Amino acid sequence: MGKFELAHGGTIFLDEIGDLAPATQVKLLRVLQEKEFERVAALNNQGQLPLISATNRNLEEMIKENKFREDLYYRLNVFSIFLPPLRERRNGHSALGGTFLQKILRRK
Repeated sequence: MGKFELAHGGTIFLDEIGDLAPATQVKLLRVLQEKEFERVAALNNQGQLPLISATNRNLEEMIKENKFREDLYYRLNVFSIFLPPLRERRNGHSALGGTFLQKILRRK
């Protein structure tokens, strides 16, 4: 079974979507548009499942440079959450550290 088939009823998380090769972008776009995928040596399967993706790259710039498919970008970009890097959120470090410290202390 492939990843999409295994995730039936769940959610798929694609990390570093900006690193996908152009051929893989085409395949992913087909899955999102047609809502079907091919298993190796099997019939087509249909399914609909939530998909979450993340990247540290500027996909809009990559589109301008023809390194990321615009149609795939608009299929994926239904709802965006932008998180600036921690180096740009200097005030959040202590709160973040306190949260992790509390979780660690609860385990003991």
